[in-house]
Amino acid sequence: MEITGDEIRRRMIEHESLDPGGLKLVGATITGRLDLTDVVAKKPLVLHDCTAEAPVLLGRAQFSLLDLSGLAAPMVEARGLAVDHHLRLSGARLSGAESIDALHMRIGGSVYLDEGFRAAGTVTLSGSRVAGVLACQGGRFEDGLNLVDLHVGDGIFLSHGCEVSRGGSLAALRMRGTRVDGQLILRAGRFVSHDVAVDLRHMSVGRELFLPFESVEGLIRLEGLTYEGLPRDATVDEWLSALPLRTPNYATQPWTQLAAAHAAAGHERDVRRIRVAQQRDLRRRGQLSRWGRVWHLIRGVTVGHGYRPGLALVWLAGVLAVSVGVVLTSGAVRCSAVEQIGYALNVATPLVKVDTARCTVDTATGAGQLVLASTWLLQVLAWAFATLFVAGFTGLVRRNA
Repeated sequence: MEITGDEIRRRMIEHESLDPGGLKLVGATITGRLDLTDVVAKKPLVLHDCTAEAPVLLGRAQFSLLDLSGLAAPMVEARGLAVDHHLRLSGARLSGAESIDALHMRIGGSVYLDEGFRAAGTVTLSGSRVAGVLACQGGRFEDGLNLVDLHVGDGIFLSHGCEVSRGGSLAALRMRGTRVDGQLILRAGRFVSHDVAVDLRHMSVGRELFLPFESVEGLIRLEGLTYEGLPRDATVDEWLSALPLRTPNYATQPWTQLAAAHAAAGHERDVRRIRVAQQRDLRRRGQLSRWGRVWHLIRGVTVGHGYRPGLALVWLAGVLAVSVGVVLTSGAVRCSAVEQIGYALNVATPLVKVDTARCTVDTATGAGQLVLASTWLLQVLAWAFATLFVAGFTGLVRRNA
């Protein structure tokens, strides 16, 4: 069956004469250009498994339902399209360099780009509003999927066979600034780029985030991404590996979001691990001065940036052991061996004092002078480690930078 694009336009303009089910064509070949720009038809338009030789133009058109399942065409232009219920492109095959240009759509139901949908060119739904779900299970997007500043009510499903790829500098999947009130699911999908594969910057997910890093072949941008609950489909260890190694640069917010999610779940041990890993990433890739890096390293080694204050006690014990070793091996301290140990602890321990009145140091010898100098230095270090322990324990040196 053949039908001209002009005939379809005429029927939809005269939609009042149509059956309440609207216009339905199955397996038709549409000759000429199907131009439904600015057509307002409060009836369904169903073009199942139809073939169009020219781009399908739907700019600013209005329908109660639009079903283009199985459509074979160069592209669909649908800027400003309004549909009261669902927009279906399940199984459609679009061959143009720009397969879908659908900025600022208003869809009262759901959008389906699934069940074998194929787009050789770019698919853009940016700035649109979808009340239901955006379903792309089993869809293939060969030159990127742009979902920038999208608002979706129930959920976005880029899962179970959804494949998005792109060459060049732009991300394969771009969702910057998008808001989804429900779930974002990338489970069992595949997202491929030589640079950034997935861009989720400043995205808001109202419920769970399902993000398996194994599905992403390339870098991922997460700055400003927020979500409810714990992220799913990736372990804490996988997040601790992905954030420093799979993101283009250091950013504080993805670390703090992850830590806050685990804190809300009561996983304090994981929160400490996340915070320490964040500080390592800050030191490696953050914008710190030379002295800032030195101090950052000292805090990391001594107290784990305030999250492992027990490390300072280990260092303090090491200082005491060195003090005892210096005193016992110097031969310049005159008293018994037990008293020499007490003397070494006395001069190096900030808080504990023992009676070592009978011990004297022969300062006339080089060994005695070395003992005095080394114990002074060790006392400074002991005070420093004790202070760091107290500060780390009370949280005074924690910096969520």
